Amino acid sequence: MEALLGQLSFEPGFVFSKDVTYVQFLDRVCEEERVLRSVGVWDVPHPWLNLFVPRSRILDFDAGVFKCIFRDSNPAGLVLMYPMNMDKWDDRMTTVTPTSHDVFYNVALLWSALSTNDVEQLHRDNKAVLAFLEKANIGYKQYLPHHTSQDGWLQHFGVKWSKIIVLKAKYDPQAILSPGQRMFLSPAKVSSSAVA
Repeated sequence: MEALLGQLSFEPGFVFSKDVTYVQFLDRVCEEERVLRSVGVWDVPHPWLNLFVPRSRILDFDAGVFKCIFRDSNPAGLVLMYPMNMDKWDDRMTTVTPTSHDVFYNVALLWSALSTNDVEQLHRDNKAVLAFLEKANIGYKQYLPHHTSQDGWLQHFGVKWSKIIVLKAKYDPQAILSPGQRMFLSPAKVSSSAVA
């Protein structure tokens, strides 16, 4: 740990580390929920933004997001960042990840809006983050995005869209699951898209 910390640039007095088991690491958000519930701030809006950022652009992300967009703000919540090895992902998975990179970062901005003003500001900040990523051509992928049209979903899934169509036709041919996501307009649309 000392060798890893030695490579970082930070104020030594501000280091915080905590050794946990693998299961505790997997359950870290649940533990945070318990803490927030205990102080009465869990039942507030959580405008979370989860992103996959290519390792080759993580410093650009830092410069544009943390050092620019969030430079003068101090939102309540957690920021989780950890690397993911692309070779651990499988083409059978439908989750969309950045392409042609051996490592990408999961960046989770897990905000808690403690007031009405916070909700509006955090939504603006999330939109600013996404706009920056697009403008800077970061090559990110949003995890669990919200699109208002099928075209948005098609763009999100890219080459995996045909796999999504096949799975939808196989497991939900009547298109009754997830109607609010607007991925599939009707059962007929699922069937005709699967054939095409």
